[in-house]
Amino acid sequence: MSDFKIVFSYPLVLLLLIPALAFTLIPYFRLSKRYRKTRNRITSIVLHIIVMVLAISALAGMRFEYKIPNEKNEIILLVDMSDSEEEAQAARDEFVDIVLHDGQFDNYKIGVVTFGFDQKYAVPLTYDVDGIYDQYLDAELPDTSATNIAAALDYAKGLFENPQTAKIVLITDGKETDEEANKVIRSVAAQGIKVDTAYVPSDYVNDQVQLIGVEMPDYHVNLEENCTISVTLQSKDAFTAVIELRDNGVSSAVTPYQQVPLIKGTQTVAFTHSFSEYGLHEIVFNIQLDGDGLEKNNEYHSYIYMESFNKILILERTDGESLMLKNLLNDKDEYNIEIMNIASEELPMSADALREYDQVILNNIAYRDMPQDFDVLLEEYISEYGGGVFTVGGNDGDEANAYNRDDLYGTVYQQFLPVQAIDYTPPVGVFVIIDRSGSMGGEDAYGDSLLDWAKAGTVSCLDALDDRDYIGIMTLDTDYNVVLELTPRTQEAKILSAINSIETAEGNTIFSSAIDRAGQALRALKSVDKRHIIIVTDGQPGDKEEEYLEIIQNYYETDGITLSIVGINMAEGDSAYEAMKKATDLGHGRTIPARTTDLTLVMREELRAPEINEVNIPEEGFHPIVNLETSSLVQGLDRGEGAEKNKLTVTLDGFYGVKARSSDVADLILVGDYEVPIYAQWNYGKGRVGSFMCDLNGVFSADFMADPNGQQFIKNVVNNLMPVTNIRPNDISIKLTEDNYTNVLSVDAHLEEGETLKGELVAIVDGGEESLSLGETTPDTEDDPLSERAFYVKTCETDTLNQLNRVTFIAKKAGIYKIVVIKYNAQGVEVARLESYKAVSYSEEYDAFTDEATEGEEIVAPEEFLASLAERGNGVAIEDLEDPVEIFEGFVTDIDKEFDPRFVFMILLICLFLLDLAVRKFKFKWPHELIREYKEKKNFK
Repeated sequence: MSDFKIVFSYPLVLLLLIPALAFTLIPYFRLSKRYRKTRNRITSIVLHIIVMVLAISALAGMRFEYKIPNEKNEIILLVDMSDSEEEAQAARDEFVDIVLHDGQFDNYKIGVVTFGFDQKYAVPLTYDVDGIYDQYLDAELPDTSATNIAAALDYAKGLFENPQTAKIVLITDGKETDEEANKVIRSVAAQGIKVDTAYVPSDYVNDQVQLIGVEMPDYHVNLEENCTISVTLQSKDAFTAVIELRDNGVSSAVTPYQQVPLIKGTQTVAFTHSFSEYGLHEIVFNIQLDGDGLEKNNEYHSYIYMESFNKILILERTDGESLMLKNLLNDKDEYNIEIMNIASEELPMSADALREYDQVILNNIAYRDMPQDFDVLLEEYISEYGGGVFTVGGNDGDEANAYNRDDLYGTVYQQFLPVQAIDYTPPVGVFVIIDRSGSMGGEDAYGDSLLDWAKAGTVSCLDALDDRDYIGIMTLDTDYNVVLELTPRTQEAKILSAINSIETAEGNTIFSSAIDRAGQALRALKSVDKRHIIIVTDGQPGDKEEEYLEIIQNYYETDGITLSIVGINMAEGDSAYEAMKKATDLGHGRTIPARTTDLTLVMREELRAPEINEVNIPEEGFHPIVNLETSSLVQGLDRGEGAEKNKLTVTLDGFYGVKARSSDVADLILVGDYEVPIYAQWNYGKGRVGSFMCDLNGVFSADFMADPNGQQFIKNVVNNLMPVTNIRPNDISIKLTEDNYTNVLSVDAHLEEGETLKGELVAIVDGGEESLSLGETTPDTEDDPLSERAFYVKTCETDTLNQLNRVTFIAKKAGIYKIVVIKYNAQGVEVARLESYKAVSYSEEYDAFTDEATEGEEIVAPEEFLASLAERGNGVAIEDLEDPVEIFEGFVTDIDKEFDPRFVFMILLICLFLLDLAVRKFKFKWPHELIREYKEKKNFK
């Protein structure tokens, strides 16, 4: 007790003591000594004074105030002992010492919990603060290979006896690896516990390089087929390191080692590898670098499960149309192929029915051939379940069937194809020569000049061109003037500006020099298939006819450049028309008489003429061009020599024109001239789709199907489009949420009466296997503590049917873990099974580049994270680790107490008042007198 005080609510009332004493003592002292010194008088006066003092004190509101120490203040130091804090050990321990020194006063109860992945109650809450630090240093360490702040906070909150006057001081570098502290901090604060945070920065200062990821092939890989496996690494500087690839513990037979020059930052290194057998393959990359300060992040584990997929459904629109394709694919009985007419009543009309097949080949199938919503089922089969679809072209009479623009426009079928069906035209280069001689300045009946109409017609030409085409503009009078060199159609603003700049000039119309200049420019343009010249004139050339006719004929015969003339206000049969027709006959174009108001229409339609839009394919066919050299689909296929080295030796007699999607999303494997797609594929959702822009029934593809290279390419395509994992329907589905060591497995399975569900977790580590039941938590015993186990089941929840529902398991050791869930019927017979795998490499604790964000990832600095955590925990982020005054602020160290004695005084004064009356009324003897009389009587007897 301290600070004792006597306090009066009405202190002025105490002045009544003066008259009260006066009224009591004056009469008393006026008595003669003989009467006032009697025991009754003295006792009475004393009792009277005490009664008056008590009464006046009560009236003055007398009370007692004092303080007692608060013994309910509790502080737990939650200390991060994980390996990432190793470099900051001295700073961390010094901070703990400072807090304990400051906390030894004011009667605090302090304890220490150390944590990493798990927690240890290093020093239980105690008032003996002096001895805590040594106990903390000598305490058993937790699992330091990870940092679970959330679990540590949850553990610490249950240790307090007085949560309302408790505080947790979290001492950490803020690098949590498992769970999320932000999800539990509210529950801690809800109990009244405050959370302060102390940021003790730490880093792996000597670490130089680490492996952070492996990219496996995203397509089906066959046995003995070379594929690319890539490993991603991070380096703090430029070094030279050796990287090893092991498959099931054995160095890769193709590329076992690579000596890699590292760069500062992130880079990816590709390895070529092949698999020799089906089943699980654990892929391990290891990097070796002299002087690397942390080796735990130098090994990365991944896996691939090699399966054989061979069940194919071929859909055709005409019976027998797919026999050639089936025979090609099944020459060695590799596949289980079923051919079905698209109109068949047995057509699989559900996603589960389609999932019975590994791949669906649509052989010359248009959208209009499909039953209603069949394309929607295909889309679900591909995107949701990972099925493969291969679309092949074909004719419907004289037109394309499978890749028809009007048929596919706006459909789900078009949505999942790697190409877009368009009205294909070969790329065109066109030079428009506009006559602006004096005669073109004349006006028509509407008051517009002939030149204005010619310019408007030129603008309309843009509507007939697409993004691959080029347009140039020239004016002619006495001499020509190049207003716009050949320019891509995509630069529309530049083209329109050039057209608008044209003005009427004086002079004659000289054809020869203008046609020659346009021909030279078109001859030099190699990126187009068709070259064309359009002259817009009123038909009054000023140069000799034989000169420009010779030029026109020469450019057509040597370069295939065609020429058309739009004659303004000409009429068939007049002299101007006949003169122009001689020129267009030699240029294999057209002479088009047009009124001014028709110019925009006829010039646009001129660029849609068959002579310009038809695809010219040589009689001997064309050789597909390899556009993606790295694709496994074209490896080993014969190529041409010299200038033809990028072309296959096999030929196709035609193709169906489409537009490739962006190269960012689709792979264009084979193309024709000017990069027209021949074969393209892409990943769509979980599956893959490939499209071949030719038939496979011998119309355009007779030589291709008969040639070993063409046959091998088609087989490669079919193999490549197979699923990556098994897509068969399964009654069991799982969802695995991975968080460093912590894994949450959710199982979904419909159980009929009597059916049961059991799960097993199998660790495939160090060349051996160990299994645990997923249906029960792993016991924590002294002989086999969980902290020393490589993996264990932390929690297991079941639903009302007692089926496996939600399991949290811990996997800490590097290797592969297999999850097996089995469904049994009432007789105990297995009716469904699901197997899945996960890889563990190293704890995120050993990620030495946590402050470097990958693309699209946002990194929150540890200081910001801890400050936010403290705010949510109603605490503060400690700013000065050498003077952490914030920790003790807000604690009530002394409890104010108050005692009101007025009721006691009232009882006493009543009793004393009655006693005073008794003293006045009766004689009495003191106890010692009574004792003396008793002794005298006893002696007298």
